[in-house]
This record gives sequence, C-alpha cells and structure tokens, in this order.
Amino acid sequence: MRIACAIAVFALATPLMASGPASAPVPPTQEIELLDPGVDPTGKPTAVVRPDPLNPGRQQVDIPPTIIVHKFYYSGDRTFQGPMLPGGPMIAALNHPKTGERTYVDLVLPPGAPKITYTSHGIRYDYGPQSVTLSFGLLCGKPVVHYSNATKPGEFTRQVAMKAATGTKNLVQRTGLPQGLQRFGAGAKNAVGTAADHIHEAGRMALTPVVNGLRMLPGAQLLTSTPEDQAEKARDAALRQTERLPNPDAAFIKRP
Repeated sequence: MRIACAIAVFALATPLMASGPASAPVPPTQEIELLDPGVDPTGKPTAVVRPDPLNPGRQQVDIPPTIIVHKFYYSGDRTFQGPMLPGGPMIAALNHPKTGERTYVDLVLPPGAPKITYTSHGIRYDYGPQSVTLSFGLLCGKPVVHYSNATKPGEFTRQVAMKAATGTKNLVQRTGLPQGLQRFGAGAKNAVGTAADHIHEAGRMALTPVVNGLRMLPGAQLLTSTPEDQAEKARDAALRQTERLPNPDAAFIKRP
C-alpha cells in the first residue's frame, strides 16, 4: 500500500503525467456491470429478514446491496450516460485512481439512469435534481461519498450562498434593524427641530428678565413716551424758539 501510494505521488509530480491519461474509447454500455444479489426477481432492492446470530430468538432486517462494477475506472476523464440502476444500497467496486488497488465503497443511489462522470479525483452520478459524488481526494485519499441536490459543481456553492443570504435577510428583519434606522432618522430630525425651538425660546426667556428689570427702575417710565407726549414736547420747543427771536416793532423805538 505505501509503495503503491509513493509511486502514485511520484507519478503525479512528473510533468509528463500532469495532464492525466487519455480517455479510453470504451462504449458506455461496457463501462459498468451490475451484480444482482438475487433476492428479488425484478432486480429491485428488497428487505430480507434473517435470524440475528448475536441474539438468538430475534430477527434482523437487511437489504442486500447491488454491486456496481466500474470495470475501466480509471482510464481517463470522460462523461457518459449510465445504465438503468435499481437504486438503494450499493457497493461500488473499482480501482483506486491513485494507487490502483481494488476498492469497495458503500453508497446509496436513487433509482434511474444517471449521467456518470469520471475524473482522477472521483466518480459523479448526476440524476438531474440530485447527485452523488464518490471522491478520493488529492493524494491516496480515503474514498468519501457526498450527497447533494445540486446538478452542477458550482450549483451547490450557489445554493449555500443563497440560503445564507436568505437567512441573513430574515435575521435582519427579525431584529427590526431597518425599521429602527428609519425611526432613528425621523427621531433625529425631530430632535434637531425641537432643539432649535428650545434655543429660540431660551433666548427670548433670557432677554425677558432684562427688559422687565429696566422697566422696574425708578424713572424708567420717563424714558418712554407716548405719541401725545412727543407732540407736546415738539410744540413747547417751537414756542421757546419763537421767544428767542427779536421783535421787529420794538427794534427802532428809542428809549428816553
């Protein structure tokens, strides 16, 4: 195992092998072979009840898996239309793409005829709205099965991003942040107007005691005059001006 893995790593580091092997001209009908467990005459997955060897007197339910053999994996990157699969529990029998060792992987596939894609990192079964990916990692990785509702490699990431955006929007709406910002803006506008009104009122109230104090000083009433007082003062001033003028009749009379 370690020797085979080391050889595979060395092969990956070789520039001549960087592009991978060429795709083998294998007809799609010969790519895969199905081994039926033979518990159902129609080839569908069927539950079988058997005695439990560990607990006498009790029974256990089992679904014998169908074995799907990838006879030419891995012989190059390719995509082809797969055969009709019964679905249910299955065992994928194939050679490890890095080490070449025979590998058996347990997985569950939907019934139908998937589009199958071979790469140097794994096998993908596309069922339209669903997909199952058997991944081996970059270097001598242990096979891992991924189940997804995405039909394209970038569709899963897009769906995750859409769910995250929808969740964030719902969270913001639940917190009431947009309505709070609107109320804050309206409150700030009202606060500025109210502050200006208070400043004007405070200035008027601050000047009112000064004016009232001046009016209460002794003689302050004399500082203010009515229109009648002003007219009387103007008349008196005119009379005084007339008294100061010389009398023309007495100008040429000589006293004895």
